Amino acid sequence: MTGRLQEQFPALLALAHDRSEAARLQLAGQIADLFLTDSLPLSGREEELVNELIDELLKNHSPAVRYELLKKFADSARMPRKMAVSLACDSIDIARSVLLTSEALTDEDLVTIVETQSRDHACAVAARRRVNEAVADALVTTGDLRVMQTVAENLGAKLSPRAVAILTEAARLTATIQKPIMERPELTLEAATRLYWWVTQDLRRVALQRFGMTAGQLDIALARVIEEKLNEHVLERFEPAAMESVAVWLEERGAVEPGLLPKLLRMGHFRLFNIVLGRLSQMDVTLIDCIVEETGGRMFAALCRSLNIDKASFVSLFLLSRGARADEHIVHPRELSHALAAFDRLTITIAQDMVASWRANPGYVLHRAEESGGEEAVEA
Repeated sequence: MTGRLQEQFPALLALAHDRSEAARLQLAGQIADLFLTDSLPLSGREEELVNELIDELLKNHSPAVRYELLKKFADSARMPRKMAVSLACDSIDIARSVLLTSEALTDEDLVTIVETQSRDHACAVAARRRVNEAVADALVTTGDLRVMQTVAENLGAKLSPRAVAILTEAARLTATIQKPIMERPELTLEAATRLYWWVTQDLRRVALQRFGMTAGQLDIALARVIEEKLNEHVLERFEPAAMESVAVWLEERGAVEPGLLPKLLRMGHFRLFNIVLGRLSQMDVTLIDCIVEETGGRMFAALCRSLNIDKASFVSLFLLSRGARADEHIVHPRELSHALAAFDRLTITIAQDMVASWRANPGYVLHRAEESGGEEAVEA
């Protein structure tokens, strides 16, 4: 190429100094021909000369010139790096094909593009046939869910432990990332266990088959996930609709059981506590509200007994549930004594029959709640 470039350089330079659109188009075609018709590499000096021409060519950002270059190099990996970088930083319509296919772009170029250009540019980089770890790291740290999903779905991308950790964290609350990250070859047992309870039942089944997690590992993971879920919704803990949604989430994971109740109360999730208690006893939450707030705690004792909750757990639930009262947080010893006496008098069978009758006749619960309010006024 040396002789040919020396022969053509004066004419090319003249075209470069001609600012007309026609001259720029002609220069674009001739530079492309230099690269596409000769396989010999450029010397250092030749590369400098060509870069000067490319700089001149691209100075005015003419769309027509850039589209001409894209057309010329459409099926070639031999686009000069300087040209590739310039086109890759143009509007996404021009940049997309370069970002997807150009082998001239280095990992450093791609990282810079991800960090400085639009999310559309980052998505195109994420869809490249091969994406090395450094580039994948830059992509997932954008925080853009579309970019992260594209990386997770791209099996030509190599994910570092850091990228896997970031995608795993994002997948907890983003359904579109869950399936691709759970199918990644880089996913570890630890990451899969961390994500297990956040994904759908079908994906949990796949993970179980792939990693063979033990029941103990899953129980520990579930306890951690429940606490994270409750913490995420702590500011919504008094909003019924939000807590209903959390209850559904818990139920889908088989977590709605009596052992969950103390955790809810200790974390201040009184509304969710009532909702979960309603699901456990198959009673409307409005009735549960009455039962929990009843002075004396007799109905609450029967409800807990019907769920086979032991005496020590009942005492804990009774005391903690009183924290939801607007007027007081300290339980009078006489109230606790009455509640314990009611609990001790009941067998599980009798308590279950009582709760069944309340389901059939909700009016009794409402009437009893009103009476307890009167009793409270008398005692006061």
